[in-house]
Order: sequence, then structure tokens, then C-alpha cells
Amino acid sequence: MNFEPGTLVSFFTSGFSSHVKAKAIDVGYPSSEEFVSFLSGEILSVEKFNVGRPNVFATVNYDYKVILKSKNRYIKILHVEPYLSPGEQVKRGDVLGRLISSPYTGGDFKHAHVEGLPLSFPKVTRYQESGAGVVVNRTESFFDVKLTRYTEAGDIRGLGCCGGILNASLPYAGYGGLIGVEVKGNINLLGKRYFTKVKKSVTLIESRRGLLKNWDYGPAFKVMRNEPIDGPPLLESVLSFKGEPMVRLFMKTDAKEGDEIDVWSTIGNYLARKV
Repeated sequence: MNFEPGTLVSFFTSGFSSHVKAKAIDVGYPSSEEFVSFLSGEILSVEKFNVGRPNVFATVNYDYKVILKSKNRYIKILHVEPYLSPGEQVKRGDVLGRLISSPYTGGDFKHAHVEGLPLSFPKVTRYQESGAGVVVNRTESFFDVKLTRYTEAGDIRGLGCCGGILNASLPYAGYGGLIGVEVKGNINLLGKRYFTKVKKSVTLIESRRGLLKNWDYGPAFKVMRNEPIDGPPLLESVLSFKGEPMVRLFMKTDAKEGDEIDVWSTIGNYLARKV
């Protein structure tokens, strides 16, 4: 997949099954609320539907499902209010629609959910376990850090962790991914132990053994009710395509927008105060 430089992408920050099974990718932008298509094809259908899922961060109570046919593949796109109608063509680089903060996405970085593409992961090409960045957004519930030092796996950039790139919402989702690396055994992260499941150039982490294997028989129902799998949110780490990755920290801070901080040091200090 070839995105515009600076595009935010995420595989494993969502608890919905298609992400857990590495069959979907979320795509957004740090400074735009419109979805620029990275695919060309024909809009086959558009469905608007109400969402009963509780979410205090949602700004609307509905969502959209767009089906796009692209090169004989049927692509499902969610969380985008489309400007186009069925039968119309979309080209790569066209604005497909407006990103919405629905009950599925409220509290996350605004994004489109894209499902139906084959996904693969590049190996780490430059590693540094640094979380240095700049505060770019601050609210009562969380603040965002744009990383200025990051790890790279091909064109993908993100927060360095355990030899790879951390892509996760922890401990809330109870699982996540380490992009570009194959880690065997257990790891300690955010004061917790995580078990690993190794795939090609990616390691999935889970807060307890069997969590991912049995996802559809328990955790998936918690996700639909917007309940935490493993605890309240602390960190959401998303990736960037040739740009600056973003980390959302769910805590209060004295830092102001524009201040430089280190994500790992900030988390360590926060956890130390909680003890």
C-alpha cells in the first residue's frame, strides 16, 4: 500500500475482530478531517446506520459503510461520510468523504477503517527506543504527542519498543502489535507482562494466554459494549507513513502545546505516582 506521506495508519489499536486478525487497517491524517482515497475503483454501495454502542467521545450516533470495488477486490470502508454516490468512480488521491467520530471511533484519532486488502509488515530498518516528541493537542481527558524520534520499518514509522514499533491501545484493548520484529517469549510493558504470538515480521502481544485465540467468544462482546479488556486507557500508539507518528496519552499533564516531552519517561513517572 502506498499512502500520501504523513498519513497516519494503525493495524492493532482497535479491538474489533478484523484488526485482531490482521485483516484491517485504519487510515487518518494529523491535520485533515477528510479521507483521501489511496485506492481507485467504483462505489458499489453506501449505507448509513445508527450505532447504539455507548461512547462519551462520539459526536454523532451513526456511521457509514461504503463498499468499493478496486481491482477485483471488494473493499469495506467505515467511519467516512461519503461525498460520492453508488456508481461513481473514485481515483487515488480523490477525497472520498468526511471522517466522523462515531460511537465506534470516539476517543481515537479520526480515521477510516479499510478492510479487504492483503496486509504485510516490513522489517525494522532503523531502531531507537526513544519517545521524544512535541505536545500538539491537549484536552481534559488526554493529550497527543507528535514523535520527533521514532523507529522505522521501511516507510512505516512509530514508537520504538522491544526491538520493533509499538502499535497498540494499552492496557485498554489487552493486545497490540510490535511491527517489524519477531519476539519470542514474554515482554514487560507499562508495568504489565504480555505474552507474544509471532507472525512474519510482526509480533502480537496479549495480556493473558489465549486472549487472541478466544477473542470472538468473550472480548469481542466487551468491545461492542465499549468496555476495557484489560484496564482503563493509558496509551494509544499509531504509525505514520513517511511522517511523524502520534501517541495519545490518557492522563493529565502540566505540559503545554509545543512543549517537548519523552513518552516513555512521562509514562514511567505516571506509573510511579500510581504505586
